[in-house]
Amino acid sequence: MADEFDVIICGAGSGGGYLAGEVAPYGSVLLLDAGPNVGGAPQPGIGDPARRRYSTQVNLGQFFPDNPLTTQGDSFFAYKMFMNQAVPIQESVQREARLVGGGSHINCGAWVRPRLVDWTGFADETGVQGWTKDEFEPHFRKAEQIFHVHRNTRDVWNKASVLYEQAALKLGIPVFETASNRHNCIFCGHRMNAGMPCKYDSLMSTLMTQIPKALANGAVLVDNATVVRVEISGNRATGVTYLRNGQLTTVTAKKLVVAAAGAIGTPALLRSSGVFALNRNVGQYLRAHPGVPIDAIMPTADWNTDRGYQWNCHHYLMDDKGQPQDAIIHLSAGFPANTPWAAAAVGTFGQPYKDLMRKFPNRAGAFIFQLKPAIYGQVTGEATRPLINYPIAGKDNKLEPKTMNDLINSIQQVARVYKSLGAYVTYPNGDDPRFVLEQTLTQFVTTAGALHPQGTCRAAANAKRGVVDTNGMSFDVANLMCCDASVIPNHISANPNATIMAMANRASAFVVTNILGKTLKPQDRAEAYMDLKTVAQQAVGQGAAQ
Repeated sequence: MADEFDVIICGAGSGGGYLAGEVAPYGSVLLLDAGPNVGGAPQPGIGDPARRRYSTQVNLGQFFPDNPLTTQGDSFFAYKMFMNQAVPIQESVQREARLVGGGSHINCGAWVRPRLVDWTGFADETGVQGWTKDEFEPHFRKAEQIFHVHRNTRDVWNKASVLYEQAALKLGIPVFETASNRHNCIFCGHRMNAGMPCKYDSLMSTLMTQIPKALANGAVLVDNATVVRVEISGNRATGVTYLRNGQLTTVTAKKLVVAAAGAIGTPALLRSSGVFALNRNVGQYLRAHPGVPIDAIMPTADWNTDRGYQWNCHHYLMDDKGQPQDAIIHLSAGFPANTPWAAAAVGTFGQPYKDLMRKFPNRAGAFIFQLKPAIYGQVTGEATRPLINYPIAGKDNKLEPKTMNDLINSIQQVARVYKSLGAYVTYPNGDDPRFVLEQTLTQFVTTAGALHPQGTCRAAANAKRGVVDTNGMSFDVANLMCCDASVIPNHISANPNATIMAMANRASAFVVTNILGKTLKPQDRAEAYMDLKTVAQQAVGQGAAQ
């Protein structure tokens, strides 16, 4: 392998993996990832034998029968997260993907775009320019073509989703079809929309799409490589040092180093590389989405939830004036709503998991994310050992008021919909006294963690308000870019994968033209996709306007 490349990308997930595919045709690229690269060429709808075994066994890093006694494994990072100011030593575990393809390979089955309130919030928060819906529109459309984003017809929804949608609409709650990015899916029910790889290669992650494109154009991929620091000389990024098989290797970047290790990994890497000494915003302004499940006990036993944890549709919490609030409800799920991704509650997958779901066929449910908690967190530590402080619960041992109110109101709203379908009871029970709901939700959130971390190296107008500029370039270190959820200027009302990939596409155009000095081919220009009005864009159009 060469020891010098035009571009070195640290992280092969939603941001880095996507960027590699777009940049490799124009320059030499080294793509490093801390996790394994499993299997061979993508075969959507069939799968590679090695990936089939891997996807069957892995359950958020737990391997069966390889290692049934641990909640940590080679497929994910387990970071310490401190969430409760009343019990400052209480730890939860923040799990992030550790495999080539990253979060896109396990958590990209629900394609949701930001709402208009998110776009206006970016400039309000950091003064950043260019982060507008119109600016990003062609980049979303190009990404949606690459990832085969589409809406699934209702004949492949589970019954709970179909009837929930009808009942919610009768109650005046707008429901949106959740666009998906599966290709040649056989709807086996093996995987969830969040938390599991697809054993048949149908989930169009960067491992299935952009990374093969990068390799076909000469990029070099090194897996199981932990980047320990970005090499900086004279305030210029010159390369990286990574650890693989116990050996440290330093490689040189002629043009650009890209930190794409996620909203936890990227600030930790920059801290280990000395960038925090230049910009104290590194690792600050952490935003995340606390999530809780709700289960409903239904009067019959044919809700099809044994087919997996599906996110067929979603809606926002609606207030009594018909206005959307800062919580999103993903439908539909039953017992598996309490996913191992959130709480490691079930503890297994594959056939044992299916058998467990089938023992409770009269359950349905949903998963709720609070989208805009009124707090900031921070990432400290170093590249190999990040620490997360996310004080979602105060010294009174209760969730911060905005998060608490939105989650309680969401629980009660979802319960009303399910009760209109004949549900006997829900858990949490929307009819419980408020103090019971407060205790229940605080306990769950502070032990389960908060998903979708964002904003820890946020884009801003200047170094006083953020870490990178509108294109993801560091204010303080030349030739250094960030390209992942850490760059998002403020929290968004959606699962972040779609936004990360649109952002990576936008960044790739900047890299090709401004860093590598090349001219984009017509087929690579995002504007070429503006006439392709994808079903994903149609599906989220109404939701994005709210």
